[in-house]
Amino acid sequence: MALHIVNRSPYRSSALRDCLNTMAEGDALLLIEDGVYAASASAQAGAMPAGTYCLGADADARGVSVSDAIARIDDARWVALCVEHTPVVSWF
Repeated sequence: MALHIVNRSPYRSSALRDCLNTMAEGDALLLIEDGVYAASASAQAGAMPAGTYCLGADADARGVSVSDAIARIDDARWVALCVEHTPVVSWF
Protein backbone atom coordinates (compact mmCIF):
# COMPACT_ATOMS: atom_id res chain seq x y z
CA MET A 1 0.00 0.00 0.00
CA ALA A 2 1.30 3.41 -1.02
CA LEU A 3 1.81 6.62 0.89
CA HIS A 4 0.82 9.65 -1.18
CA ILE A 5 2.30 12.99 -0.09
CA VAL A 6 0.72 16.21 -1.37
CA ASN A 7 2.47 19.53 -0.75
CA ARG A 8 0.45 21.87 -2.99
CA SER A 9 -2.63 23.88 -2.10
CA PRO A 10 -5.82 22.44 -3.59
CA TYR A 11 -6.72 26.02 -4.56
CA ARG A 12 -3.63 26.51 -6.76
CA SER A 13 -2.83 23.05 -8.10
CA SER A 14 -4.50 19.87 -9.32
CA ALA A 15 -2.03 17.70 -7.34
CA LEU A 16 -4.55 16.67 -4.68
CA ARG A 17 -7.29 15.93 -7.20
CA ASP A 18 -4.88 13.92 -9.37
CA CYS A 19 -3.66 12.03 -6.30
CA LEU A 20 -7.16 11.18 -5.10
CA ASN A 21 -8.04 9.88 -8.57
CA THR A 22 -5.20 7.35 -8.45
CA MET A 23 -5.39 6.19 -4.83
CA ALA A 24 -6.31 2.58 -4.15
CA GLU A 25 -8.04 1.13 -1.11
CA GLY A 26 -5.58 0.89 1.76
CA ASP A 27 -3.37 3.73 0.54
CA ALA A 28 -2.57 6.60 2.90
CA LEU A 29 -2.52 10.33 2.17
CA LEU A 30 -0.27 12.85 3.91
CA LEU A 31 -0.83 16.58 3.51
CA ILE A 32 2.28 18.73 4.05
CA GLU A 33 3.39 22.31 3.35
CA ASP A 34 0.60 24.13 1.44
CA GLY A 35 -1.26 20.84 1.03
CA VAL A 36 -2.52 21.29 4.61
CA TYR A 37 -5.06 23.81 3.34
CA ALA A 38 -7.09 20.79 2.20
CA ALA A 39 -7.27 19.63 5.83
CA SER A 40 -9.11 22.66 7.13
CA ALA A 41 -12.59 22.26 8.49
CA SER A 42 -13.84 24.75 5.90
CA ALA A 43 -12.27 22.81 3.01
CA GLN A 44 -13.68 19.56 1.73
CA ALA A 45 -11.85 17.60 4.43
CA GLY A 46 -14.89 15.41 4.95
CA ALA A 47 -14.40 14.07 1.44
CA MET A 48 -10.88 12.86 2.23
CA PRO A 49 -10.35 9.09 2.25
CA ALA A 50 -9.74 7.08 5.40
CA GLY A 51 -6.05 7.13 6.25
CA THR A 52 -5.56 10.84 5.65
CA TYR A 53 -2.91 12.60 7.73
CA CYS A 54 -1.80 16.20 8.09
CA LEU A 55 1.58 17.42 9.30
CA GLY A 56 0.67 19.39 12.41
CA ALA A 57 3.64 21.78 12.28
CA ASP A 58 2.72 22.86 8.74
CA ALA A 59 -0.92 23.37 9.71
CA ASP A 60 0.13 25.46 12.70
CA ALA A 61 2.52 27.54 10.59
CA ARG A 62 -0.32 28.36 8.18
CA GLY A 63 -3.01 28.88 10.81
CA VAL A 64 -5.05 25.94 9.52
CA SER A 65 -7.54 24.33 11.88
CA VAL A 66 -7.46 20.64 10.95
CA SER A 67 -10.74 18.79 10.54
CA ASP A 68 -11.48 16.06 13.08
CA ALA A 69 -11.68 13.59 10.17
CA ILE A 70 -7.94 13.99 9.52
CA ALA A 71 -5.16 12.82 11.84
CA ARG A 72 -2.61 15.47 12.86
CA ILE A 73 0.86 13.96 13.01
CA ASP A 74 4.42 15.01 13.87
CA ASP A 75 7.70 14.38 12.05
CA ALA A 76 8.33 11.08 13.85
CA ARG A 77 4.96 9.69 12.67
CA TRP A 78 5.74 10.93 9.14
CA VAL A 79 8.92 8.86 9.14
CA ALA A 80 6.99 5.86 10.46
CA LEU A 81 4.42 6.22 7.64
CA CYS A 82 7.24 6.22 5.09
CA VAL A 83 8.61 3.01 6.58
CA GLU A 84 5.18 1.36 6.72
CA HIS A 85 4.23 2.10 3.09
CA THR A 86 5.71 1.15 -0.26
CA PRO A 87 5.97 3.06 -2.52
CA VAL A 88 6.03 6.64 -1.28
CA VAL A 89 4.68 8.95 -4.00
CA SER A 90 5.07 12.73 -3.89
CA TRP A 91 2.55 14.92 -5.69
CA PHE A 92 3.57 18.49 -6.54
